[in-house]
Amino acid sequence: MIRYMKEVQGRNQTEVVEFILLGLSDNSDLQGFLFGLFLLIYIATMVGNLGMIVLIKLEPCLHTPMYRFLSSLSFVDACYSSSVTPKMLANLVAEDKAISFNGCAAQFYFFGSLLGTECFLLAMMAYDRYAAIWNPLLYPVLMSERICFLLVATSFLAGFGNAAIHTGMTFRLSFCGSNRINHFYCDTPPLLKLSCSDTHINGLVIMVFSSFDVITCVTIVLISYLCILVAILRMPSLEGRHKAFSTCASHLTAVTIFFGTILFMYLRPTSSYSMEQDKIVSVFYTVVIPMLNPLIYSLKNKDVKGALKKVLQKHRRDKKMSSPNYTIVTEFILLGLTDDRVLKKILFGVFLVIYLITLAGNLCMIVLIKTNSHLQTPMYFFLSHLSFVDICYSSNVTPNMLSNFLSDQKTISYAGCFSQCLLFIALVITEFYIFASMALDRYVAICSPLHYSTRMSKDICVSLVTVCYGFGFLNGLSQTLLTFHLSFCGTLEINHFYCADPPLLMLACSDTYVKKMAMFVVAGFTLSSSLFIILLSYFFIVAAILRIHSAEGRHKAFSTCGSHLTTVTLFYGTLFCMYLRPPSEKSLEESKIIAVFYTFLSPMLNPMIYSLRNTHVIHAMKQAIKGNLFLNNAVQASVKLKITKCL
Repeated sequence: MIRYMKEVQGRNQTEVVEFILLGLSDNSDLQGFLFGLFLLIYIATMVGNLGMIVLIKLEPCLHTPMYRFLSSLSFVDACYSSSVTPKMLANLVAEDKAISFNGCAAQFYFFGSLLGTECFLLAMMAYDRYAAIWNPLLYPVLMSERICFLLVATSFLAGFGNAAIHTGMTFRLSFCGSNRINHFYCDTPPLLKLSCSDTHINGLVIMVFSSFDVITCVTIVLISYLCILVAILRMPSLEGRHKAFSTCASHLTAVTIFFGTILFMYLRPTSSYSMEQDKIVSVFYTVVIPMLNPLIYSLKNKDVKGALKKVLQKHRRDKKMSSPNYTIVTEFILLGLTDDRVLKKILFGVFLVIYLITLAGNLCMIVLIKTNSHLQTPMYFFLSHLSFVDICYSSNVTPNMLSNFLSDQKTISYAGCFSQCLLFIALVITEFYIFASMALDRYVAICSPLHYSTRMSKDICVSLVTVCYGFGFLNGLSQTLLTFHLSFCGTLEINHFYCADPPLLMLACSDTYVKKMAMFVVAGFTLSSSLFIILLSYFFIVAAILRIHSAEGRHKAFSTCGSHLTTVTLFYGTLFCMYLRPPSEKSLEESKIIAVFYTFLSPMLNPMIYSLRNTHVIHAMKQAIKGNLFLNNAVQASVKLKITKCL
């Protein structure tokens, strides 16, 4: 599929390299209102669906097939809303509403995949209700954990498989006329209208597959509910009928809303499409439905409401039990690396030198990139932000640690510990995604050099860096709030040289399960997602380099990635063994040694790697040194001339 899309892209790049999303409205006042409205809806969608997933994970009474499907549905809702809404929000406030050819294909594919998956998931949930009501005694066998997993996997495979066919069929077309998509995301009808090749086959394929998917899912839902209705009518007691039907009410509501809009949207001939009408309908099922589903399942479901009340009551009870301790904890004690006085003085000198080199190296890199016109490129723009982050997160820890080496009092205030923990997590996650952005930059530079200036424009680079900082600080804030929401009522000695999550969790006397799970999920997602972007980028880079005929060309292309590859290997190597482990007494001692490396050595080494292994930086440094020497000589000559005149 990837190779096919690359071939397709090659044919289309000579015609259309990007599309313009016209959006919902050109009215600037209305755009501001819509931005605020859709931002609130999107936040509610993410909070509702992610909250539903966490609630089902935490509460044992919800560990049933019905709620396993519901957690998968919430995940799909969060994902397919996220495939459209962020870009739509950006376009409501930005003048440049362009989306790249690859970006449009990716949005088209993921949205179609997740929409199809949701269609099949709702059908599987109907079958689950049928199995529960029609034959309750065999329900644990008919809907075992293995069968549930297979049904969910089948839903995802069906959704992603169908979308792959649609995406391949759509983006094999030629787009040689207007590139203005009359929609707020890349959808089939407006894309077909832009094509200058024959779209008859596409229309036929869309009709066949969409009809098959919808008819199959609706048939499963209708047959399941027909059997459910028969089973309910056989029940002798009115109370039993009401109880059985109440378990289906939420699902019936969600199914009616979802399939109602989908049937209206897609099962019509292409000629009868009204783009303006479809945009309004699309808003409903891309933005509104994902927000409504968790509300429907929480407001109309006694089990979910009961589980939510239990979690809130437990939270209040824990807070009430631990409230006396909040007045006690005003500071923590950092035990540091060692208690040996002689070793402390040696370490003070070593880390002071490392810190000064770190500041000098990274500040010089930022100034050099800022002042040298040859380094005003996306690659060095990202490098300047990497240097800035290295300075910040090294400075967040080092001064306090150096002070503790010379002081008998090793305390850090509660607020100081909170700030240090927040900044450290935020800056480390930011660095992850800056590395990923730099890998993406190298991919575009080597695989699409002719379109490099367009695809990595200043606006796009600024947007990427903003996303890196935003994601880093949002995660840092959420993780820190979860940590400092805990009660610390025992010893307040942190077995580390800075306020880190694992040693803080060992001091907590309240339940740390949610925090540990959140820490593992965020660390795992951050590591895997950023590393996936890097590995995928370098996979395409290696493929592009191998296609270069001359050895000199290959060496030149690969040399631009050498520095980045080295820093990525050092950074990820230490962090993989740092965070993807459960906290324990033994791992804390190991973590202190590993933390020394990525807190002090990695920020010091990064500017050295980029200066010693990069001809552009070396040349810029030589120019800067020559410029300074010339300036000094000119000043000295001027002073001598003035002295001579005075004499």
